[in-house]
Amino acid sequence: MNQSFTDEEILSHIKEGGKKFENISLYLFHEFKGFISTIKAKLHLPQDKMEDAYADALVKLIRHVKNDQFRGDSKLSTYFYKIFYNTCVDVSRKTTSNKNMPTKELMDYDAKEADLLHLIDVKDEARIVMDVIKAMGEACKNILIDWGYYGYPMDEIAVRNKLSSPESARSMKYKCLKKLKDMLSKQDIRK
Repeated sequence: MNQSFTDEEILSHIKEGGKKFENISLYLFHEFKGFISTIKAKLHLPQDKMEDAYADALVKLIRHVKNDQFRGDSKLSTYFYKIFYNTCVDVSRKTTSNKNMPTKELMDYDAKEADLLHLIDVKDEARIVMDVIKAMGEACKNILIDWGYYGYPMDEIAVRNKLSSPESARSMKYKCLKKLKDMLSKQDIRK
């Protein structure tokens, strides 16, 4: 991408949703890629782990912006670098230490550890949900992602998915959500 955006424009596009959010997400994905080699040189993680951590860090950044956790005390790129670096450190720790740590019952964990375990569970559940959505086919996948992730209104979803009207998009979304619920009920996502 040749276009550049100010931090204020990026924040605005993320919060606005729809096509602007989709475009700014792609822009951020490409804009911060240079951090991969910088952090890889420091932490020596395999490339696939770096790319996974990079994607996770972008999702965290977007979540922080949407939840107003980013206060603007630093540049957005600096804030992202910290998130990405910490995500990579977490990946590094998971792959190199505590291999023989004894299992504890959840009640033995303090509140911070329990919260972390919950986040890990949620992330695993989210991956299962995304796998099921992908298995549902392109039409349902596109509609659910446009609606649930990008936040497009029904009239835009109808246009983007070549449906006749917003009511058709709404009906399709309902059918896809029902199908998703049925397919997930057959999965045991709370192992």
